[in-house]
This record gives sequence, structure tokens and C-alpha cells, in this order.
Amino acid sequence: MSVNELRVISADSHVLEPHDLWTSRLAGGPFADRAPKMVEDEHHGHVFVIEGLRPFPVGLAGAAGKSSKELRWTGDQVESLRSGGWDPVARLADMDVDGIAAEVLYPSVGMTLAQSTDIEYQVTCIRAYNDWLVEYCDGGQGRLVGLAMIPTVDVEAGVKEVDRTADEGLRGAMVPGMPADGHYAEARFDPLWAAFAEREMPVSFHILTGAMGGDPTLRSGILMMTVMSIVQQMQQTLALLIFGGVFDRHPSLRVVSAEHDAGWVAHFGYRLDQMYERHHNWLGRNAAPIRRQPSEYLRDNCWFTFQKDPVAVETRERVGIGQLMWASDYPHSDSTWPHSRKVIERDFAGVADDDLAAIVGGNAVELYGL
Repeated sequence: MSVNELRVISADSHVLEPHDLWTSRLAGGPFADRAPKMVEDEHHGHVFVIEGLRPFPVGLAGAAGKSSKELRWTGDQVESLRSGGWDPVARLADMDVDGIAAEVLYPSVGMTLAQSTDIEYQVTCIRAYNDWLVEYCDGGQGRLVGLAMIPTVDVEAGVKEVDRTADEGLRGAMVPGMPADGHYAEARFDPLWAAFAEREMPVSFHILTGAMGGDPTLRSGILMMTVMSIVQQMQQTLALLIFGGVFDRHPSLRVVSAEHDAGWVAHFGYRLDQMYERHHNWLGRNAAPIRRQPSEYLRDNCWFTFQKDPVAVETRERVGIGQLMWASDYPHSDSTWPHSRKVIERDFAGVADDDLAAIVGGNAVELYGL
């Protein structure tokens, strides 16, 4: 099959929230003066300011298509970014340039909201984002698939938001990488996992959505070391859901690992099985026995997105072809835009047509009911 014949769907793309999303939607309410807003800093360019959190520079979140030499942490102006992040008309035009039929959408600025310690403020901001996302997707002619942000700082509020956004047409959801306190295998989170399962909403753990603790640089301060910590954090999360019995209690729960790549999954599943078989009798004393081999949960309950990961392609049969989903990450700095089809052609060379079609589009169609 020619790559030009494929129906390509990005299972992980992003919006870049417009400057007035929260200031306009929180106007007249108790948080009007505290609404997240974009400001222009003399030294750092345009940044989003969210009360109590570190300012969010917008440059890398809209840098698709820029060369590596043009990338920088701060200093960019909105005018230099891909406007498809907030304008659905411009986005559809960029998708056409890239040969993308549809995109599954995550937030950008919104990913930091889970770090707010003010429960009511956080939930209000998340609801405003979800309302805007519904309207943004409505302008996408059926090609934009929105994932709701769901608060976990208040489980009851999270369940209500699952139901509300499912009724509004959002196809899946995203939760922080880690809750504000405790852990996701605690019984108090079961109503939330049950809600995702009952509403058939896949729930994603996306990179950079919550600090996991520890110093990934081993006190060296060498920032390049941080690039691997996101994979390790996702592995810990999946191990928690498996050994904490979450998948046993909610067997129809579907979890997505978003933007952590997937070449590691084959070995991760092997090691989980090997270590569980050998050591569960003495290491498993503080958890209920699981009902299946750990790798079976990865194959039945977990999906994995990646952009440029030929190792994931090479190990696809061991992971499960149906569990892998290609992504473009538009409009972020790691995006394959506008060369996505060339990247697919390079990374999937020699792959059977059925496998290729599934990973670059068909699996997302099935998971999200497109």
C-alpha cells in the first residue's frame, strides 16, 4: 500500500489555548480576577500566567515546522506560532498540508492546571477549558476529536465532569500523571475509573501532566537526563494500575499512554511477567493478588501513542498491533508536521499493509469510536 493511500489519524495532537479562553469564560464569576491569562514579558515573550504556578511560555507549544535551531524555551511571540492551535479553520488547512484525516486533541497550557492546589479554582478552570474544546471541535467538520480534562483533586467533581463532557460529545479524557495526594489504586478513585469504563471513555496519561517526585538528574543538574524520566513515570503508573488491582476491578477500563513512545513496552511487559512470577509471593504482601499475567493487562487495557519510534514498529507483534497508535503531536515542537507521511514511510518501511493501516489510523478509529 502506498503511504498516499492511507487514512492517517493522529492519536495525540494538541490545541494551544487562545489568550482569552479563561478571562472570557470566567468573567463575572468568583475567579474573574484570577483567571489564567496570557501576558507579554519583556524577556520571555508571550507566557500564560496561572495563579500559584510557574508561568507557561507558549513558544514550544506552537513551534511545529520550525528547525531545531529555532527552538527555545522562552522568548517567542504568538505571531510566530501555528495558529491552528486555536483556530480550527487554520488547523484543517494545516492538516490538509500534512495529509491528516483527523486528530485526537489534548491541551497545552491546560496540562499544568492539575498542579493548582485550589480545588474549586482548578475545577472551574477545567470546566471552562472543556466547554471551549467542545466549541473548537464543532468547527472541525468531524475531523477534530476532543479529550476532556478531568480533575482528580476532587473525585466526585471528576465523575460529574466525565458524565458532562461525555454528554457534550468529547470522546475520551485525560487525567494528571499523579493525583495531588495518595495514589490512583486507592479505593476512593474507583468511582472515577468506573465512570470512564461505563461511559466508554478511554482515559489518557500524557507526559508533563504532573510531577512524580525525585530528581531525574541525580543531583547533577544535567537537564538532558530528564528526557527519560517521562518513560519511567509512565511505567510506574501502569505498574500501579496493574498491581494495585485497578484493571481487575474495572476490566473494561481503557488507558492510553500518550507521548511516552512505545519501543519500551515489549521489554516492560516481559520484565513485569518475569518479576511477578518469581517474586510476587514475598513482594506482593501489601496488595491483593492479580488475576492475570501483568502483560495481559497491557495487551487488553492499554494503548500507546508515538511519533517517531521505529523500535515500537519493530516490536509491534510482541506489544500487540492493536495497542499502538501513531501521532503527529501538532502543533508542538516535536511534531512531524508538515512531513508526517514521509516520517511514516521511513519508520514503517516493510510493514504489512494491514499493520500499517491499523497503527496509523485504524486503531484510533476503533478506540474512540470514530
